[in-house]
Amino acid sequence: MDKNLIKKLIIIFSIIIIAVIIIIVVVNTSKSPEEEENEVLQNETAVQVIEDEKEKLEGVEGRERIYMIQQCISSYLGIINTNNSSYYMYDENGNAQKFVNENDRILNVLSKEYINKNNITSENISDYVQKLDTNAFFIPLQMKYIKSRNVYKYAMSGYLTDFDYNIIQNVAYIVNFDMVGTETGDDLAFSIEPIYEEINNIDEIELGSVPTSIEKNDDNIVQYIVSNSEEDCSRYLDYYKKLALSNPEEAYNKLDEEYRNLRFGSLEAYKQYIEENKEDMKVMQISQYMVNTEGQTTQDVAKDKYGKTYVFKGDNLFDISIQLDTYTIETSSFKEEYENGDEQKKVQMNIYKFILMINNQDFQRAYEILDENFRNNYFPTVDDFKNYLDLHAYKYNDMEATNFTVNGNVYTCGISLTDLSQGLSNNGTEGGSGYVYEWTFNVALGEGTDFTLSFEVK
Repeated sequence: MDKNLIKKLIIIFSIIIIAVIIIIVVVNTSKSPEEEENEVLQNETAVQVIEDEKEKLEGVEGRERIYMIQQCISSYLGIINTNNSSYYMYDENGNAQKFVNENDRILNVLSKEYINKNNITSENISDYVQKLDTNAFFIPLQMKYIKSRNVYKYAMSGYLTDFDYNIIQNVAYIVNFDMVGTETGDDLAFSIEPIYEEINNIDEIELGSVPTSIEKNDDNIVQYIVSNSEEDCSRYLDYYKKLALSNPEEAYNKLDEEYRNLRFGSLEAYKQYIEENKEDMKVMQISQYMVNTEGQTTQDVAKDKYGKTYVFKGDNLFDISIQLDTYTIETSSFKEEYENGDEQKKVQMNIYKFILMINNQDFQRAYEILDENFRNNYFPTVDDFKNYLDLHAYKYNDMEATNFTVNGNVYTCGISLTDLSQGLSNNGTEGGSGYVYEWTFNVALGEGTDFTLSFEVK
């Protein structure tokens, strides 16, 4: 064969081989549009994605997801509790014997990234997970998140308390949450990464990339939560209770600023209020709820079994502001009802407001409403007034108007006070009384919704 021809064939074959290699390399290194999109999402910063997702967090969907993240953390706390009752069985002599190794269950809920990063095994897991020896509540204070397709990655910081609301430690968690199965109602998968560094601000936590999926097992599943107004009110009230009992300063900061200045005036006054009502607050739970629209603001309103009212404004736990009554800052609906009412209606509304102040242990405000001459003659100090109430009213009163008369500019109204604590004494234990306290009020109406009153002293 001609040598020139051979050389030409070699060159041609070489070109073909090189072309094939280039094609193979390009095919292997190129990514589908879906893969490229996923990588972009994983590399976006938390701040950018938070801004993109802000609208979702502010709606019902955001509230529900926060509840689910709390549920994931609650499940995790139960698993790392070495005294979890599910880890024990009793022998024939009644002695508790541990039969479950919690390490395997902890591995089931830790994120694969956290496990791989630290080479965690069942044997060394205690080096990377701080176990508990008691039941604990998680009280969240801050949150941020990023997402990639169906998986959300949350960071939540806050603190743990025991069941007596004593703070155990400050904590933070990264929670990965796989939303696959939402539409079909299936259980959803999660994974957790504990953070033990001191966190002063949630932005200190680096979220990194988002897992593409989370494999389900017996310990890392959670049900999708669909909330309604009653459940929102109940969760808000429970959150406020735990916050107030464990960390009054944080609870004080959650109060509407104008409201807290008018009602308490200082953190110390609020702490004293919590201390005086601690036992009742421990058993506090919702008995009634409503959703109220005030201008452009929607309010979730809860009432507990003692008749106390709690107003929550905001879209979720992290942006709510709270009021502990509806009289310190009068609502437009109250003003409208008051303005449209006749004198008898106004008088009864004012007396009811006075009784609410007593029920809320807002004695200073109730004292200031008393007619000045009457107050100076009978109750020179607020303590004198409180001592009178101890003998002639319940801690939590229900009222019923019995009669109404008019004498010039003074309106007289008879009121019966009964025990609103549903058979509980003032300290929350069984007791109470069926006795009816009879009061006779004299009310003077002022400008707008202002008024003063006095009553027949017995």
